[in-house]
Amino acid sequence: MVARARAKGLYDRLVTGELADFLAAEASAGARYDLVIAADVFVYISDIAPVVTAIARNLVSDGLLAFTVETHSGGGVKLLPTLRFAHGETYVRDVLEAAGLAVANLIAAPVRSERGVPLDSLVVVARPSTAPRRAASPVA
Repeated sequence: MVARARAKGLYDRLVTGELADFLAAEASAGARYDLVIAADVFVYISDIAPVVTAIARNLVSDGLLAFTVETHSGGGVKLLPTLRFAHGETYVRDVLEAAGLAVANLIAAPVRSERGVPLDSLVVVARPSTAPRRAASPVA
């Protein structure tokens, strides 16, 4: 997959490795980001707290983190039969708060299907809790 992406020549930089290690190296190098998107990433991570905390360290003061998770009606994290993780909404909110992030938007929406059945999911946008609130814009 990485070789195919590299062959397309569309990316400024492609990195392979452990996500937490990458984020720690970025923080050490002083990298700062306006926007971090993790679409369909956190379903492969049980405890997202270390990654979310590392992302929060790399966001500019009014930056945004947008991500998706599969979810379930309970609390905490649950390993699904698909071998992906589902994160409860309360768990997600607690992780964001502990990382110094505030929910800017959180909606339940099926972002993937499994054998034709939409899966319970959350689409989350968060910002540093000290950041000024941005005006909401309509989503097409």
